[in-house]
Amino acid sequence: MTSKKAVIQLLLLCGAVGLSSCAGKPPAATVSQMSQADLAVQQASKSKAPEYASLELYTAREQFASAQEAMHKKDYTQARRLAERALVNAQLADTKAEAEQARRAAAELRQSIEALRREAEQPVAQSR
Repeated sequence: MTSKKAVIQLLLLCGAVGLSSCAGKPPAATVSQMSQADLAVQQASKSKAPEYASLELYTAREQFASAQEAMHKKDYTQARRLAERALVNAQLADTKAEAEQARRAAAELRQSIEALRREAEQPVAQSR
């Protein structure tokens, strides 16, 4: 009887030790999401996003900082959610910046075409 009780206690102790070692390690999905968000925020920061999409970039940075804080507190679910939001906002900032650059390039091209059109419509001075 005592040997069964000792075995059960030993198994419970091993289970508790096993669970406690798992509890200290963040889930791989959360770590992956954090890495992706970090990379996206860095990429957006290096693009034209600070110039053309500063609000979205600021939001992404704040969300990523909050995700890091949640990781520190071992609130992995919250960290993953915040990292997902940071990733989306960083991608949005990057995309908005690219769109604005394309819009400006198109406007410049339109102006150039219009200038060439006006030049082509001017009467050619005849040589004497």
